[in-house]
Amino acid sequence: MKVGLTMKLKWFNWCLLVLAVVAGSFVGVPALGKAAQTPPTNLFATPLLPKNQLTTKAGYFDLKVMPGTTQNLKLAVTNPGNTQKTLRVIPINATTADSGNAVYVPSNRTDRSAQTTFTKMTSGAVTVTLAPHQGKTVTFKTTIPTNGFQGEVLGGLFVTDPQASAAAIKNGGSSSFRLHNRYAVVTAVALWCHPNQRLTTMLKLGKVAIANPDTNPMVQAQIRNLTPALFGDLQGTARITSAQTGKQVARQDLKNGSMAPNSWFNYGVPLGNKPLAAGRYTLNLHLTSGKRVWNFSHSFSLTKKEAHEHNTIIRPEHSVDWWFWLLLALLLALLIFGAYWLGKRRSRS
Repeated sequence: MKVGLTMKLKWFNWCLLVLAVVAGSFVGVPALGKAAQTPPTNLFATPLLPKNQLTTKAGYFDLKVMPGTTQNLKLAVTNPGNTQKTLRVIPINATTADSGNAVYVPSNRTDRSAQTTFTKMTSGAVTVTLAPHQGKTVTFKTTIPTNGFQGEVLGGLFVTDPQASAAAIKNGGSSSFRLHNRYAVVTAVALWCHPNQRLTTMLKLGKVAIANPDTNPMVQAQIRNLTPALFGDLQGTARITSAQTGKQVARQDLKNGSMAPNSWFNYGVPLGNKPLAAGRYTLNLHLTSGKRVWNFSHSFSLTKKEAHEHNTIIRPEHSVDWWFWLLLALLLALLIFGAYWLGKRRSRS
C-alpha cells in the first residue's frame, strides 16, 4: 500500500510541476541581465594636452582657441597586445543618436545650422601600424576660421582596429555599438573661442514621417538642436491623437537625454498596440531641459497601407488566449480530481 501511495504522490508532484512550467511560460520570468560592457583592452589612446587646455584634470581636449590659428592635437596610441596592429584614427563630429543621447561615433548627423564642424577644420584620418607593445604619437592640425565661431565645436578622435571589427562581424557580431565599445576608443575634443559665452538653447521640429524599422510602422519626428552647445537633462513626452476622435492612441517618453551641438535625432513614437484606421492624426511633443520648455505639434496622415501594416503585426493589449486558459482549466481539473482520488485512497487505507 505504501508503494502505491508513493506512486500517487509522485504523480501529483509531476502535475504540479507541469502546471508551474506552463503557467510560468505565459506569465513570464525575469530576463537575465546583459553582460557588462567592458572597455577595449586591445588598444589605448591618451591625449597629450597642450598649454591652452581649459580643464587640466579632464581626460580629453578642452581648448580655448584663437581665430585664424592652427591647433595641433596630439594623441598617443598604444598597442598592448602581442601581435602587430594597424589602427585607424578618424576625426569625427559629436552627434545625437536616435536614443536621444549625444554620441561620439562616425556619423553624418551634423545639423545644417552649424557655422563649422570639427571635421571641416581638422586634417584627415591617419593609419598607424604598431608592433607589439609599441606606442606612437599621431598629430592632427585643426585650422580655426579667421572669424572664429560662436559657442562650442565638439568632436573627437576615434581610434579603431578595422581588422578586429571585421573579424567580429564575420564571426556573427551584429551590433555596431558593441563592436565600437570593444574595438574602438574615442577621445573627445571641445573647442571654444569664447569659453564664457552664454547661449540660449534653440530646438526646432524638423520633418515628421512614418518610418518602418523592422517592418513596425512608427512616427519619427526630427528634433534639431540649432545651438552650438551641448546640453543634457532632456526629458520628453510625445503623444499621438486621432484627429477624428481626439483620443490618444500612442505615447512615448524620453528620459535623461542629451544633444550634441548643432545636431539632430529622430524621436521615434511606435503607433501602439491597438488597431488604427487610416486618416489624420496629430503628434504633440513636449520637451524640457531644466527650466527650458519646448512644445511642438504636427498633423500627419496614416495611409491605408500603413494602417494595414500596423494592424497586421500588433497584439491588442487585452487580447485573450482562450486556448491557454482552457489548458490551464483542464490541468486544474486533473489536479483536483487526482487530489480527491488520492485522498479517498488514503482514507480507505
